[in-house]
Amino acid sequence: MSFKAAGALTKALQELRVHVCQSSPASQGAREFILSNYAAIKKVNPGFPFLVRESGGVEAKLIARYDLGVEKTVSIQGDSPAAIASKLDALMQAP
Repeated sequence: MSFKAAGALTKALQELRVHVCQSSPASQGAREFILSNYAAIKKVNPGFPFLVRESGGVEAKLIARYDLGVEKTVSIQGDSPAAIASKLDALMQAP
């Protein structure tokens, strides 16, 4: 895995959702990121809710939910897997 999520996720982070389109070229990087990193993230953080939501025509984005229901959303539309990893690293920091 090419980013810091190889370790335990921050305690302030309660949930991570990834929204992607199954066929859109703009979601290609997100699909590649999920295929190459999902298993490793779940292996290190087995009880953590790392959710992948696929829907036709949806904008690719990361949604992080922190303590007290605070949420941050970051667009990953058209991003490469490396750029998505960088954005995930930023989201893993406390809100």
